[in-house]
Amino acid sequence: MLKKYIPISLGIVILFGLFIISINNYLLFHSIAEVFSIIVAYGIFIISWNCRQNLENKYLLLLGIAYFFVGCLDFLHTLAYKGMGVFATDESNLPTQLWITARYLESISLFIAPFFLKRKLNISYVFLCYCILVSIVLSTIFYWHIFPDSFIEGTGLTLFKKLSELVISLIFCGAILQLSRNRQRFDSQVLRILIASILISIGAEIAFIFYVDVYGLSNFFGHILKIISFYLIYNALVKTALIRPFDLLYRDLKISENTLRESEKRLQELNATKDRFFSIIAHDLRSPLVSMISVIRYLIDEYKSISDSERMKFIKEIDLISNRTINLLDNLLDWAKCQTGDMIFQPDKYRVHDLLLEATIPLESYARNKNIVFRIEAENNLCVFVDRNMIITVVRNLVSNAIKFSYPNSDILIEVNKVKNMAEFKIKDTGTGIESENIEKLFKIEEHFMRLGTKKEKGTGLGLILCKNLVNTNSGEIWLESNINEGATFYFSVPLE
Repeated sequence: MLKKYIPISLGIVILFGLFIISINNYLLFHSIAEVFSIIVAYGIFIISWNCRQNLENKYLLLLGIAYFFVGCLDFLHTLAYKGMGVFATDESNLPTQLWITARYLESISLFIAPFFLKRKLNISYVFLCYCILVSIVLSTIFYWHIFPDSFIEGTGLTLFKKLSELVISLIFCGAILQLSRNRQRFDSQVLRILIASILISIGAEIAFIFYVDVYGLSNFFGHILKIISFYLIYNALVKTALIRPFDLLYRDLKISENTLRESEKRLQELNATKDRFFSIIAHDLRSPLVSMISVIRYLIDEYKSISDSERMKFIKEIDLISNRTINLLDNLLDWAKCQTGDMIFQPDKYRVHDLLLEATIPLESYARNKNIVFRIEAENNLCVFVDRNMIITVVRNLVSNAIKFSYPNSDILIEVNKVKNMAEFKIKDTGTGIESENIEKLFKIEEHFMRLGTKKEKGTGLGLILCKNLVNTNSGEIWLESNINEGATFYFSVPLE
């Protein structure tokens, strides 16, 4: 337990020591603060540069290059600080200009670095760009003398310096937003530390707006915050890379592995879909057509020798086969559209009662063959906001499924109720039912789970899978409650108007 508070206690002691040093020798305090940040900046560069071959994620590499140049500018800022006597001029304007330059470079680099989490990075090109950019800025300060003044002796900070600190703070905020958008690509602890570091950097920039003397209290607090900020950067990047290198360097490998698994799962689904299509075309679609052709040929050949009642029986059989085949073909075409993305989703307001009638009327002849009656219970004025064709297809498939597994001389309940902001459709039969352990198989393309109806009707299993897809497209859910020999109740929900 004590180990947890040792770093905090040590940090407080160090900060108190720096405060004492600043009181007695502010120049020494400033040099210590800047040297620390320079060491961290170069440390980030060294780690990222030596790991560049293994870094799939280029975020750290870009920051490493950026912090190398930030460290160089902070080094010049330290040498130029008032009282150091390194440069010919000993005024506060030069170090303040170099400070602003370094902070612009740091904030912009932190903002653009997340863009390279998923992009390739040309190291030579990036290094060259930073070299050219920093050289041009330094030329405006040391050679052309056109860089805006940032500090005027006796007056204090210029408007340019104050506005720049605000702009830099806004860029830092943008960097935090960028990190938040890409949070899934970072270790959660590293992400928190990075965001904390940037927030403290914003605090430092705000502190640097208010000082009048470069040896003043506001300047002191700004440098303390900078020390803390760079220490957090050290914890997030340098220390993590040394102590837990695989977490940092190969995090993208874990993400790629998960992506590969998802792709593999999708490929299996596509293969299962392809196999199902071939199976349906080769057997389920061909078989009824062959049966229908056989019946028609028999009627042609034996038309005069069979009675009117037998002819009517064969005609009804042809009608039944053709209706089932059309239903199957419609499902097949709709499923193909779903898979290729050609099915256009066009929701609008529709009366539930109208949708139910439109879906069930074509199924009445099929129901009459088994002496099955529909009981429709829904409010006349109840409306939903759905794609009309999709919901009609769903209801048609579920009712057709209920007819298939219902016993003759029974009824099917089709009921719709309001449940919060959704309309809940209920299709209930008293037929064969299904084992609870097989329920989930009905909605999976790869399972290929099928059963015969009460009159040996065959099915493809495609209808329920299509229903799930269409209900989900309409922002709803579909589920089933059933037990063997106790009938089945299908539910699906869609938004109300």
